[in-house]
Amino acid sequence: MTNSNSTRRFVIFANGPLPNPIEAQRYVRRGDRLICADGGTQHAWAMGLTPDVIVGDFDSLEPALKQELNASGVRFEQHPVDKDQTDLELALDLAIAEGATEIDILAVQGGRLDQSLANIMLLARPDWAAVKVRAIVGNEIAWPVRGGQIVTINGTIGDRLSLIPLALVTTGITFTGVKWPLQNATLRLGSTWGISNVLTKPTARLQVSEGILLVIHAVGVGEKRQT
Repeated sequence: MTNSNSTRRFVIFANGPLPNPIEAQRYVRRGDRLICADGGTQHAWAMGLTPDVIVGDFDSLEPALKQELNASGVRFEQHPVDKDQTDLELALDLAIAEGATEIDILAVQGGRLDQSLANIMLLARPDWAAVKVRAIVGNEIAWPVRGGQIVTINGTIGDRLSLIPLALVTTGITFTGVKWPLQNATLRLGSTWGISNVLTKPTARLQVSEGILLVIHAVGVGEKRQT
């Protein structure tokens, strides 16, 4: 299936662990543009994929692989080691500059707490609000829902859904199709009230009036999809 004219999907490979490349491959569609953040290139290569662009300071990309990809015409965007952005942020900047409307990020969570948190918080950047950006870690999918948005979440009954507030105050939260529904609720930064809800129907509906939530969907063994 190719992308429609109105949708330009990118997949970004970060440099965190990717324990199940075969499972991760279902997030890569024909027609997607592939960007690798430095050492994330190894993940794409292990899945039999050739990246369109590789971004970073190349401190974690194997020299032999870099040489092979360079010889095959892959584009490299090199940055200095001493820089103000992580390789993943540079990759996201590039994807958005090239017209991305949807971005899935794989291997986003690493062994360092600071980098893992920073990578997830990239999803909430205000200037990227018009782009649908998701982080995928194993069977969990995370994405932001902002004030004024209404989204549907498709899955399997029993899937876990968590709402984490990222603004000081997030208001007008209405959440249906779950075990513990919310009606015009308010979540404040640091609250755990929205953690570990459960789908009771194949489709949940979430509406937010003001603020921003991070939604984390632990996908079950059924449909395994989110829109």
